[in-house]
Amino acid sequence: MDNNQAIRKWSELYKLDVVVPGEGKALGKVEDFFFKEGSNAIYALCVRTRLHGDLSLPVTGIVAIEKDKVTIRNAQMLARALPPLARGQQLLSRKVVGTKDKELGTVKDVVLSVEPPITTRIVGYEMLRGSSSTTFGSDVISHYNDEDNSIRIYDQSAKSLR
Repeated sequence: MDNNQAIRKWSELYKLDVVVPGEGKALGKVEDFFFKEGSNAIYALCVRTRLHGDLSLPVTGIVAIEKDKVTIRNAQMLARALPPLARGQQLLSRKVVGTKDKELGTVKDVVLSVEPPITTRIVGYEMLRGSSSTTFGSDVISHYNDEDNSIRIYDQSAKSLR
């Protein structure tokens, strides 16, 4: 667990191998995550396997999220049933909208708190604006709008991001 980092970007976790200690092979690769809007809590990772396709890995089954792999207790932690929650990949490239529907930029990456794994959650976003990027916390989100594929942030926070 020397390589653990408490805060990681989604782009660093995407495609990481999912392994069981001592088995010597990867069970699959991290493909996505399922989160609960409002709390930003991550319920599970979506793991793509060669044999069974996409499976759900509840965060309760994760032992460690390391620099180069996600370690789990055993293969039985992977479930066929995918939770009916929002998917993290859908957040990428969303418009960030603030005061009076003014577009501030687009989501470039999602920032996650992964330590301890059982409390994995979205803590922020990296926003691309022109050729520069800035990061803001998930606490400034007022809501996710699926109709226009945007993330709405509170007016006061929007002013500080201009």
